Amino acid sequence: MLVYSDVLGSIATNCYYAFNEMTKECVIIDPAAEFERIEERILKLGAKPVAILLTHGHFDHIMAVDKLRNRYNIKVYANTLERELLGDVSLNLSEAFGFSYRTHADVYVNNGDEITLAGFNILCI
Repeated sequence: MLVYSDVLGSIATNCYYAFNEMTKECVIIDPAAEFERIEERILKLGAKPVAILLTHGHFDHIMAVDKLRNRYNIKVYANTLERELLGDVSLNLSEAFGFSYRTHADVYVNNGDEITLAGFNILCI
């Protein structure tokens, strides 16, 4: 596994790409903002995104989620405890920063769940 990162958005949030060199698949972790820069990274890697993982639901970690989900037809994974945060502009703090952004995960996981994406076994904590 190779891991790449970009610092994105108005408050400099880290976005990570877990890249499987063998399959060319990648998992995008916390797509903060700047969809175009994320897409540039994906193209530069020659990667095929297979999923988005969210570490939590604050706006600075989710602003590019919907564009990426739609562009690559991939699922978004988040902890079940983040459901309300993702959907509420006040709780996810987007409203406080002049945005009004909400989204949802396609798959909600629980602490201790194990998932396999891009050939990687991932323990959800």
